[in-house]
Amino acid sequence: MATRPRISPSVIRAYKFLTEHEARSATFTISELAAASGWKESSAKTIVAKKLRPFVAGAANDLAVKGVATYTEAEFVRLMSQRQEVAADPKNPRLPPEIEALLRKARESALLGLQIYNNPTTVFKTEGFVVLMVIAWTALLHAVLKRKGVDCHHTDATGGPLLIDGDPKMWELRECLREFFKDRQDPVRTNLEFFIGLRNRVEHRYVPAIDPHVAGECQAMLLNFDDLLAAEFGPYFGIRDSLTVPLQTSTVRSDEQGKALRKLQAGHFEEVKEFVDRFRAGLEATVGDDQRFSFRVFLVPKVGNHRSSSDLAVEFVKVDSAQAIELGKQIVAVKERQVAVHNLNLFKPSVVAREVAKRIGKKFTVNDHTMAWKKYRVRPNGFATSGCDSKFCVPDPVHQDFVYTQAWIEQLVQKLGDPVEYEAVQNFRG
Repeated sequence: MATRPRISPSVIRAYKFLTEHEARSATFTISELAAASGWKESSAKTIVAKKLRPFVAGAANDLAVKGVATYTEAEFVRLMSQRQEVAADPKNPRLPPEIEALLRKARESALLGLQIYNNPTTVFKTEGFVVLMVIAWTALLHAVLKRKGVDCHHTDATGGPLLIDGDPKMWELRECLREFFKDRQDPVRTNLEFFIGLRNRVEHRYVPAIDPHVAGECQAMLLNFDDLLAAEFGPYFGIRDSLTVPLQTSTVRSDEQGKALRKLQAGHFEEVKEFVDRFRAGLEATVGDDQRFSFRVFLVPKVGNHRSSSDLAVEFVKVDSAQAIELGKQIVAVKERQVAVHNLNLFKPSVVAREVAKRIGKKFTVNDHTMAWKKYRVRPNGFATSGCDSKFCVPDPVHQDFVYTQAWIEQLVQKLGDPVEYEAVQNFRG
């Protein structure tokens, strides 16, 4: 098991003191920090000069803090650790080695899949991407389930581990989905079931012509992966910083190019396309239209707004907006101008509260949601266009309020599944 740093109550008190002062842009003295934390004044002075030097500036009787609020309480504890290897990388959640190994495998496999898909010289795009993303998802779910104490091995007739070439056989992705989702139907699960079937068909076929037909599902598969990774283990192992919109040399593949590819790959293409069409036809509309199953977007060339902008910019339009409906065509990936790709599924507080209550099977009101974002310091108290955690919320200047991401819902479901944490939110008064 990973060694956890000893949690000192004085460090926790110091964290609360510093983040409260940072939120109010209030100054403080060494004496006030010492009194609030329980440190001796000489110790507080030493800690400010060494450990807190990147965050605290000013004279001893007029200090200001900036940057501590970007750390969670657990991260701040690691930052203050006397163990240098822990303090040097406080964002690292310090997971058990076997869990961390699975997450690194999942992350590397996903990035390799992304590299293949975005490589302009690669023709074997969807096939390579799907195989590697199935590996990535399997490793991620192994990590999630293993942390919960689930044994992810197949068993033989005696109940012992099933051995293949002397090694225990691990669950494939389908078994992991059954255990993780149980009887719950979810667009994320449906997306992965789609790719399990597609993977089985493309492994031994050559069908690059299928790429534009499943691009939306591929994008959703990747974004869902990063959302679950962040929700279960935090942002440290996430890949969202690696997600970009690839540069293009043409807007779309011409009809002639598409026809030529389909003719070249006639037999294989028709077999795979039949599976794709049959799978989609069997979906309920609520699942087929969900962005977590297939990420559909408009990519619109746009003239720059001012001299400092480029001559040609790219505007990303929500697929359900009036402008998108007017365009009446499907393109590849969606991103709002000022919002990262992973923040596109946005929800009002009432929707978040309803979804969380349904999934945890307990009362969770809009007021409870307010207490939750205050407790976890997700956004500022009043409206502002900055200062909120972009993983979980997005400011809405039009309505002067905030909307929330799917990652925030997953975070709440994960945290509030713990009865102690649920009661803490219910009793919190921010």
